[in-house]
Order: sequence, then structure tokens, then C-alpha cells
Amino acid sequence: MSEEKGQNPNPIYIVPDLLEEIFLRLPLKPILKFKTVSKQWRSILESEMFVERRRNVKQSRKILAAYNCSCGGRPCLLPESQFVGDEEIIYLHCDATRPSLTCNGLVCFLEPDCITVLNPSTGHNLRFPSGPEPVSSWFRNGWDMVMGFGRDRVTGNYKVVKMYVEPMFGDDCDVLDVESGEWKKLRRPHYVTSLGRESVCVNGSIYWLFSGEGLLHIGSGYHLLALDLHEEKFHRVSAPDTLVTRETKIVNLENRLAIAKITIPGPECILKICSMNAGEEIWSNTYAINLASVPASKWSMFTPLAVSSQGNLVLYNDRKSLFKYCPQTYELRCLPSNSCVHVISSYLENLAPLGSKSAHHFGYNTRTSRCRLFLKPRFGISKRVKCGILDIMFIALVIDNSDKDTQVVDRKKANRHIKTNRM
Repeated sequence: MSEEKGQNPNPIYIVPDLLEEIFLRLPLKPILKFKTVSKQWRSILESEMFVERRRNVKQSRKILAAYNCSCGGRPCLLPESQFVGDEEIIYLHCDATRPSLTCNGLVCFLEPDCITVLNPSTGHNLRFPSGPEPVSSWFRNGWDMVMGFGRDRVTGNYKVVKMYVEPMFGDDCDVLDVESGEWKKLRRPHYVTSLGRESVCVNGSIYWLFSGEGLLHIGSGYHLLALDLHEEKFHRVSAPDTLVTRETKIVNLENRLAIAKITIPGPECILKICSMNAGEEIWSNTYAINLASVPASKWSMFTPLAVSSQGNLVLYNDRKSLFKYCPQTYELRCLPSNSCVHVISSYLENLAPLGSKSAHHFGYNTRTSRCRLFLKPRFGISKRVKCGILDIMFIALVIDNSDKDTQVVDRKKANRHIKTNRM
């Protein structure tokens, strides 16, 4: 009798391939918790193959916005999300007054004494020394430097780039490899006399607006500068002269470099958006949006954000209002909101682990901020996580897995949990 009690007559073994398929169908929160179940599960969830497959799984599109807070806590996601119209906004607890750059769901913050790279999906932070030029001096000098943040399309490493706005302060370009934690110096092109402060990463290159030698007229004479993060070389990108000015917005729109500018060809104001084929650097007209329906109080520069599955374009302006444009009806409408939205970027879930040899690691922190978006529950706040039958069955198996270093689960206990859930 004692021998029977010490044995498990009906073990269940889940092969790694099946485990990976199940993991792909689970919500983010259980995935983060399952990393602690066993070394094998953690290796599956942090493997490059799984991270890439998870990234390619169709996700419901969301918007990442800054929740400005002075409590001094580390940047992390708030537990609530908010709907503005039918757009779901995820809030990142951070100082909205400081510059932030995004790439593939990661966020790079510039702080007075360091540079921080955050993965909001996993809560993992890396903090780096500011490099050859102390970051604190940038704050004192009124932001005489520009930043860039992107991913090497060959190695997959993330890199941070910083340069002076004008060469009179220095013509070096400092590049931080997030993986190695090492800084490297590059020489920026001699023809660049002034750099725009906004940057965007598309297909392994970071882009800035710049003015060149002999082209210093305000509102004209601007061009596009690209830095290939793998080859670490600069080159000038050809673009329509009439659309690349001081007021032009540059964005990553559906993994293509896009520029947006308001033009006045006649009595009407038109927001023109063009996108570039990266391989051949050929530009095509993507949108021409009539702004006649925009109230005067909302008049400002517009930045394209994302394209919905229905083909609608989501935009925001400098006054922190969200808009949606429907190409089928040519309708541009302002989305209702009771407050300003400090948009950072479109939100992309990314499970890639952050690792560096020289950065200060905060480790994994799946807990969200204690700060709250609203003091009381309101209509339009989402906290629910939808789980299907497969999710429930799998979670039941996990609960019964007492040995975190094995894949053996007691079938009788698992069935008991499944029956309880069905009831």
C-alpha cells in the first residue's frame, strides 16, 4: 500500500513543442508567471524562436501613453487601461516631461544621470552610465543633444545613439550597444549643420531631419539623415523637397518610414503623408487628409500613429488629442477624451529578455505601479483578461505541478481542477 502511494501511476508529459504552442495562445500575464515554474519553461519562453513567434502573433492594437507622475517610482505599466473611442490606451508610469524613444515595444528614457532601457511587457529595466558625455550636462545645457534608439536588423541588438544638435558643440556620435554595454564613437557627416530632435527607427536604421551646408533657410533646406545600426554608417536619404521641412513629422508607420506635413495647395489645408520603400528609397503618397473638419481649437501638427485592421489611420496632434481617419469615407474625427493623452507610440508586446554585461539590472518585475489612473472605477477602464478553455486547462495543470523542475503532472488532480472550472 505504501509503495502504491509513493508512485504516480498516470503521469502526463507535455513535450516542449506542444508546450510552445500552448504558450503562444496564452495572455501575457500567465506567460510571465510561468517563467518561474521550471528552467525548461523559462528557456522556452525566453528563446529567440518563441519571442519572434510571439511577436508575429496577431495582437489587438493598443496605444502606449505616459502617465505623468512625480512619486519617484520606477517606470512601469499601470494596472488599468482606458478606452478613448474604440482605441485602448495602456499607460506607462513615468515622467512625461523627459524624452522617450521606442522601438519594437521597448522604451528608452533619458534621465539626469543615466540612460534607462525598459521592456514594459516584462517590467525588466536596464540602467546604463551616460557614456563619454554626462547626461546631466545635457539637462543643464537645454538639450543641445539629440537621441536615437533602434534595433540592429542583423544581430538583433538594441542601440542608443546620441549626437549634438550642431557641430559647434562637437561632431562625434556616441553609440551604446545595449547587449555589451559598451560605447563606441562615430564621426557624423561633415555636411550636417543642424539636427532635428525627433528620430525614428525603421528596419534597422535610425532617421533624423537635418539641414545641410548652405541650406539654412527656416522652413526649407531640410533633408533626411539615416544611420545603419549594423554597418554603423550614415547616409543621406532622398525625399520630396516640398514635404521635408522644419515642421515635418517622421514616423514608423507599419514598418515603413513615413513623413507627414500640412500643405496648403489652395483654399484647403491638406495633411499629406508619404511612405518610403526602404530597399529602393522610393516614396509613394499614402494619405491626403482634408483638415477642414478639424476645430480651430484642435489645430496643430499631426503625427500618424498606427493603422487599424479596418484600414483606419490613428493620429495625434501636439495638443495631445487623438484622431481617426477613415479612407473609405474621407472622414477625420476627434476621438472623445476627458483629458490630454501624452502619446508615446503604438504598443507592441515584446517578450525579449534584456541582458547586458555592464548595465545595472533591476531584474524582472511583473508587478505594475501602485499609482492608479483613476481613484474610482469608471466606464471605459479595462482590467479583464480573457481566457479560453485551453488556457484554463493549462493553468490547472500548472497549479498541480508541485515539482518545478519536471514536466510530470498528476492527471487525477488536473481532471479535478478542470471539472471544478467547468462547474
